[in-house]
Amino acid sequence: MHISRRKTLSLIAAGIGGTILLPAVARAQKGRSLHLELQGFSLGIHVPQVMAVRDLMVQAGYAEPKLDRIESMQVITQSIVASSAEAGDSDVVSALRSTEAGAKVTLVGLVYNSTSQVLVVNADKIKSHEDFKNPENAIALNSRGDFIYVMISGALARDNVDIDDTTIIEMGGSGSRMKALLAGRVAAVPVHFDQAAEVLKQGNFKVLVEPWKVYDRWISEAWLVNRSWLGEKENQRALVDLNKAMITSFRRANADYSYFARGYRKYATVPGAADISDDALRPIWQRLSTEIRAWPDDGGFKREYFKQLLPVYRQARAVKAEPDLNTAVEPRFVDQALQELG
Repeated sequence: MHISRRKTLSLIAAGIGGTILLPAVARAQKGRSLHLELQGFSLGIHVPQVMAVRDLMVQAGYAEPKLDRIESMQVITQSIVASSAEAGDSDVVSALRSTEAGAKVTLVGLVYNSTSQVLVVNADKIKSHEDFKNPENAIALNSRGDFIYVMISGALARDNVDIDDTTIIEMGGSGSRMKALLAGRVAAVPVHFDQAAEVLKQGNFKVLVEPWKVYDRWISEAWLVNRSWLGEKENQRALVDLNKAMITSFRRANADYSYFARGYRKYATVPGAADISDDALRPIWQRLSTEIRAWPDDGGFKREYFKQLLPVYRQARAVKAEPDLNTAVEPRFVDQALQELG
């Protein structure tokens, strides 16, 4: 595979073939096991994250992390509010909402950029966003107010369609939602782009919303910590190391298909992941890396990115006013990670 000069520099910065993090850092936290909460499933977009916490952190001198797998990101947010774990893979919307309610939690680093979910619709019923005003054209979502709900709300608002004027059906489980779409019980569901390809083969369906084409940046999931835990210097050091591992994994995943493929076959919870062929997997990697830009080489974590999305959050009534991003979002650990990586 041809690797560009930029990719080569990324590989060098990532330390491929040697110790991933600085030896002094590894000695400082040697043997420490972080208690982390992750999504209950790992898809292609999650692979660099899982490789960071399970492989790269261990290579740096940390012990195997204690991982709690939790299906709901809102529950992860609640757990971090209650200090049930050290850091969690939270959805940004519920995290900001919790800070408005007075919770002392802070977002400290990106899990991935954008989302691999798209909105697939019954093309017989939905020709444009206006068709969602018909109460019979229901959208099936996991829950009102989650990041997918807010993302779709913002996309509809661009065509002056208020999501409150649509019919939303809350339905847990992506498999159940897809079955409802195929059976004609709902007109639209969010599905992951690789699953969408299979849906399109089964009838007159089309992809109506691709978030990476709607938003310059869409932050779905980020690392969340409790601010009382954040007060300890050794915990701040751990967050720098975690972000170094994340950014290193992002860079390697972008630059090296074999790195991503190895992680996918080892850690993805998709049925048949361990045996997937390169012919099937490589297009997924290419789309995540180059089109969706899921793994930014610079960590993709700045307060300004959240500020740009606040109007979308407010329009969907996911937040009430103006969350204090100075306390809700702390980019200094990503900034320090970038400085130490060079």
